[in-house]
Amino acid sequence: MRIIVVEDKIPLNNAISKILQQAGYAVDQAFDGQEALDLIDGHYHDLIILDLTLPYIDGLEVIKNLRDKKIWTPILVLTARGTVPDIVNGLKSGADDYLPKPFEVEELLARAQALMRRRANQPGPKLQVGDLQLDPNSHEVVRKGQTISLSKTEFQLLYYLMRKSPQIATKEEILTHVWQNETAVYDRVVDTYICFLRKKIDKAFPNLEPLIHTVKTHGYKIVSEK
Repeated sequence: MRIIVVEDKIPLNNAISKILQQAGYAVDQAFDGQEALDLIDGHYHDLIILDLTLPYIDGLEVIKNLRDKKIWTPILVLTARGTVPDIVNGLKSGADDYLPKPFEVEELLARAQALMRRRANQPGPKLQVGDLQLDPNSHEVVRKGQTISLSKTEFQLLYYLMRKSPQIATKEEILTHVWQNETAVYDRVVDTYICFLRKKIDKAFPNLEPLIHTVKTHGYKIVSEK
């Protein structure tokens, strides 16, 4: 799983990021509101840890901007602003939880895990790329009316690629989200499972456009070019 920490104080950002990395999460860092929006817009994250007092774009504006773009990644507001109005404004803007500074490491991790677990248990919307449809609730995958049978790992990989579409998914990101940084899993495993998906999604439909594309030196993406 991947988390982004948005905090302008470099030592604190580094400390939080190290805690999360030691807990097994992949971590991105941003130090101002604009950098946060740029990073979040270009990558998929499972959680956003966000300070309210940021340079260039305030944390509340970051939240509003993300929600206006229909980006529903859970947001944990982490800030020295501890008054009731600040808490209310953050939650009204679209934040999911609030943790004032100073905080205990155990509480930070517990709240982060709870938000990501809550999201994982919520029914997700159906995804569609071209004529390929995926239902995350029933685990049904259909192309041109034909149901496609996938293994659990194949489904998780396809789900991640479709959630990120039309953006590129790097091998590192795929390993983080699909294999959860399991030991002894290497990027060649990603190539193997991409081949499995291609056989079922593209090669099984030779008269239709291929949807899974290799982006040399970068990774993979699933997109309809019609």
